[in-house]
Amino acid sequence: MSDQAATETAEPAEPTAMAAKAPEAPAKPAKAMDIPAPEVPQEEARRIERLPGVHLDVKIGGSMVLHFPTLGKKYEGKVVGFEPYAFIIVLARLPQDVLAQAAAGSGLVAQHATDGRVFGFRTEILKHITNPTALLFLGFPDTVDRIVLRNNERVHVNLPGTLNGKYGEQRVMVQDLTLTGCQLTAKVDLKTPLRQAQVGDRLLLNCEMGCTLPIVASIELRRVEAEKGLLHIGAQFVELTPETVEQLQGYIGGLLEFLDR
Repeated sequence: MSDQAATETAEPAEPTAMAAKAPEAPAKPAKAMDIPAPEVPQEEARRIERLPGVHLDVKIGGSMVLHFPTLGKKYEGKVVGFEPYAFIIVLARLPQDVLAQAAAGSGLVAQHATDGRVFGFRTEILKHITNPTALLFLGFPDTVDRIVLRNNERVHVNLPGTLNGKYGEQRVMVQDLTLTGCQLTAKVDLKTPLRQAQVGDRLLLNCEMGCTLPIVASIELRRVEAEKGLLHIGAQFVELTPETVEQLQGYIGGLLEFLDR
């Protein structure tokens, strides 16, 4: 009986020990919160879906950007035709040395933007002709990476450009870019007309995009701040043409694909 009594008194000791540990319980939720915290941006960053090539949506007249990673060069062409699951025909003029490298097996990555989506895929030049015009026949991909862009997708860039309008012409640097707007910076002094810019002003932005065609778009100023000889401007795109939207989709989607990899 005395042994049983000892056992009975020992058993309540466990809850007592657990009660002593109870204050540590809040630490566990903190750890649990720490785990998903970094995962949220990672989940948002998973913009790329790897799909079979049959999911490639080819748009006649759409832009096709051709990257040659080993050469460090890229060129822009236009899709003029395709045979599903066989080849894609692109109107593009490439230098002879690039064509020679491609024929020798140099890697080629193509990028095609349509309806808010960007498709990226590895391919090869099956054939090229120069008469009656320069055409490339690209192999249809087995797999594609598809990126569905949201309007708030933002990429950090350093793209030179100019602002034109009632303040004359002013050189600027575009520092980030979305499908709906951008942020840019201009060097100014007391005599620079752009210092008088105000929220609500509409100006024309011409922004260089590397080897592809420049972006030309009307913008409305949403934020204007002067600081130490610099003018920081936040702007919203207005009345974009479908061609300009596709250019933005292709450029932003390409950067996101590169960064996510």
